[in-house]
Parts: sequence; C-alpha cells; structure tokens
Amino acid sequence: MSADQLGREPVGSGHAGPLLRARCTGCGKTSEKRTVEIVGDTSSGSFKHVCHSCQSVTWWNVLRVLEERGSA
Repeated sequence: MSADQLGREPVGSGHAGPLLRARCTGCGKTSEKRTVEIVGDTSSGSFKHVCHSCQSVTWWNVLRVLEERGSA
C-alpha cells in the first residue's frame, strides 16, 4: 500500500536519510540537510537539494555526516 493510499504524502528529500552538514556548490552556503539520494559515498558524496539562498535546486557536497540514521 502506498503513502497516497494511506492518505499521507510520500516522504521526500529533506525528510529521510542521514543528517548531513553540506555545502551548496552554487553559493557556498553550508547547512544541515537530510537525503537518501547521495551520489558516491555517504561521507563525501553529492546530492541535489533546494538552496534557499540560490532559490533553486542545486548540487550539495557532503562535508560531514552528523547522524547516520534518521527520518523525520
């Protein structure tokens, strides 16, 4: 049964996965993000996520894993 059939929104980027300290490749801002869609190793890979400073979806580089497991 899908999340939609249960009347809930599906879990998206930012709501599941390890808690990461990452840097936006567009503006250099660092922030804490969650994602399960990391390209490469969890500790040094990259992922796409919203950057509110850039006002778009950008690539982020993982700087450090703050929490291995987790979901909101």
